[in-house]
Amino acid sequence: MLTIPYHSIEQILIKTFTAMLNINGKLVVLLFSIAISTIACYGQGSSEELDKSKLSEFFQNEQYADAIQYLENKKISSSTDINSINALGYAYFMSQSYKEAQQIYSKAISLDSLNFTANRFSALIYNHFKDYKNQLFYYKRLLRIEPSNAAIYKLTGDTYSLLKNTDTALQYYQQAYKRQPSNINIAFAYANQLLDEEMYATADSVAKVFLSKDSLNVPMVRLAIRSFMSQKKMTEAASFTDRWFVINEIDPKTSVSLAQANYNIKNYETCYKVCDTLLKQNIETEALLYYASQAKYKLNEYNKSNELLKQCLNLAVSKNTNLYYFSRADNFEGLKLYKKAIAAYDTAFFLFQDPLALYNIGRLYEQGLKSKTLADQYYRKYLAIAKPGTKDERRVYEYVKAVLAANEKERSVKNK
Repeated sequence: MLTIPYHSIEQILIKTFTAMLNINGKLVVLLFSIAISTIACYGQGSSEELDKSKLSEFFQNEQYADAIQYLENKKISSSTDINSINALGYAYFMSQSYKEAQQIYSKAISLDSLNFTANRFSALIYNHFKDYKNQLFYYKRLLRIEPSNAAIYKLTGDTYSLLKNTDTALQYYQQAYKRQPSNINIAFAYANQLLDEEMYATADSVAKVFLSKDSLNVPMVRLAIRSFMSQKKMTEAASFTDRWFVINEIDPKTSVSLAQANYNIKNYETCYKVCDTLLKQNIETEALLYYASQAKYKLNEYNKSNELLKQCLNLAVSKNTNLYYFSRADNFEGLKLYKKAIAAYDTAFFLFQDPLALYNIGRLYEQGLKSKTLADQYYRKYLAIAKPGTKDERRVYEYVKAVLAANEKERSVKNK
């Protein structure tokens, strides 16, 4: 009989569920009692022909291709030994050969429709394919196999959530929480869904239980802040600010909520500090920059506020917007609507500080509106900041210098 030593099973399980997390970002770590069935049953009643030490070594060293080759050579895919078949399915799954794994686990299920391991991995495979309806089928079967399993209730709730069936998701999260209220992943999923349903009092009570034991519990601090912000309880939300500084988590969304809460209750220094903590780490979002700028405005630091607003504008406007303004100006010029074309270039320059916008304004005053005086003003502004690099840019630069020189010469002649 093929039997893997218990300590080897533990090592394999850690690798197994770490890989599952990498493949399925929505999954949480499965409870150890569930995970153990995935591999612990493997080896019970397996074929005498399998070399247990060799197969155990393949799995521990993550040599899944070698494990597949070894098991296929032993004709396991056509075997009727369900544990050996599950071992082959596991090797395919861990090598990310999901279609092959699906076929193998289907064979296992055809031999025993209530085999926990085969159904569990089938659900994971359908999660990878984003086929949530089939994933749900297997989770419901798993609940028939283990009707008191809190983790499977939670994963079923996750699947209903992915299918946008939030009412049913909440029911399954509630059942999971009822069975295992001390599990942070289950409690957080349940409370988070309660917030989505605007059931704030119940969500707050769940968070309160965990925060009473650990005031720096990151998921529950986030959840409490979100709850109070949703209820527009700014003072209560802001009360978590000091804890958030201690936690020192890089989470722009929660930080923006705290900045907003502190701003609304006129804690402008704290509002700015919340934003600046992330800005100093080069984590810039429009919302962070906006609240930082507004806090500085309220503190009468107008230059700093403008500086932050400029950064905010740079983020808010697409890099392609400059091109769009130039194209819009071209259209207006084609229609001989020179003032509208100038306005488009003027906006482009304000947003992007592109010297060519100044050149084009000067050109429109010179050639379209026949105003040499205004043309010269913008040409001089262009020359003051232009740094021509390409051949076309150098050509424009030389043209502007020549026009200014010619206009200056013309004015000198008139003044004589």
